[in-house]
Amino acid sequence: MGIKLENISKIYQTPHKKVEILKNLSLEIHDKDMFVIFGPSGIGKTTLLNLIGGIDKPTSGKVLIDGIDLSILKSDELAKLRKEKIGFIFQMFNLLSNLKAKDNIILPILLDKDMGKKIAWINEFASEIGIKERLDHLPQELSSGEQQRVAIMRAIINSPSIILADEPTADLDDANAKKIIDILKGLNQKYGSTVVIATNDEKTASNFPIIYQMKKPVSC
Repeated sequence: MGIKLENISKIYQTPHKKVEILKNLSLEIHDKDMFVIFGPSGIGKTTLLNLIGGIDKPTSGKVLIDGIDLSILKSDELAKLRKEKIGFIFQMFNLLSNLKAKDNIILPILLDKDMGKKIAWINEFASEIGIKERLDHLPQELSSGEQQRVAIMRAIINSPSIILADEPTADLDDANAKKIIDILKGLNQKYGSTVVIATNDEKTASNFPIIYQMKKPVSC
């Protein structure tokens, strides 16, 4: 069924005024789509990803994942859905500096009964993307491109059907940006993941077939 947003609005109250980030936005992303949310910084791309991922809630409207309205879920149900269905790749990597790369990756599955199976699979994937020999290093000992690959591995360790990537190539040179783009394409083509990317970079956006151009709402 994929992702469906129905008349989504998001308003933040500042000390002096209301700031409307999103206004009556409706959007549908189908299973196995490779979908780019494109627009300049500050237009609400990250807010939109957070709403899709259940990290934030809309002021009004509905977010549905595989037909499930996120607003009706209890906190534990929402956490379960996020863990099982959604992998989030953050722009700033969000790796814990005191943990080695491999420990950052397995952190979400430490209590899982099938942890061993997941670790075996992610080690295979690490070899595929050329990062396996770097997994015993701390994040600060890795390049930006290596850190982003570690962050991708952490995001997909539960084999999510949806991958949300917030500016995944923002701080990378062209060579590393291409590696990340190729990895995301591979996750879509080989594993059937729905990939949603937020970016303000035209070069990154041009690599994907579906581009949604965000527009700034009229202030409320």
